[in-house]
Amino acid sequence: MPNKTIYVSEKDASLFEQAKNIAGEALSSVIVRALSEFVARNQDKKKGMKDVTLQIGLGDAKREQRFVGSWVGDWSGFSDDKVWWLNATIYKTQKDNWAVYLVTVAKASLLTDRKAWKESGDYLINSNKAELFVGANKEELKNDLPKELFITVEGLIEKDTIPVEYLDI
Repeated sequence: MPNKTIYVSEKDASLFEQAKNIAGEALSSVIVRALSEFVARNQDKKKGMKDVTLQIGLGDAKREQRFVGSWVGDWSGFSDDKVWWLNATIYKTQKDNWAVYLVTVAKASLLTDRKAWKESGDYLINSNKAELFVGANKEELKNDLPKELFITVEGLIEKDTIPVEYLDI
């Protein structure tokens, strides 16, 4: 039988000891069960991925970009300055990055004051702008996204990191 050595930091030593006491068996079997669960969970993530094709750019001058990923969530809301209405789609990529497809749909006045929107000629503005922001973590996305969208992405990243919260009750 192969022999594997696991180095444990001093701060995690008590956790290993607790696991051994709870299991009432060799710690290696507990580690194997945990690794099996980890591998299965991550393989399931990869199964749901597919080719994603997006149109990036402004108005009619868009280019196609593709990547492999899975849909995680959607968001709609105002830009930070409340001038634009935005739609976003959030993806997890094959390389464990976060991709946010952000589309500027229309001037916010279309939703808040249609009369002013029509009188100002805002309906003549081709505001359809699409951008793709990619980051390995929330810090890499923070400065590119509107605050409300960032809060949504932050929550999705946390949910992905800790998909189940185990309660000690």
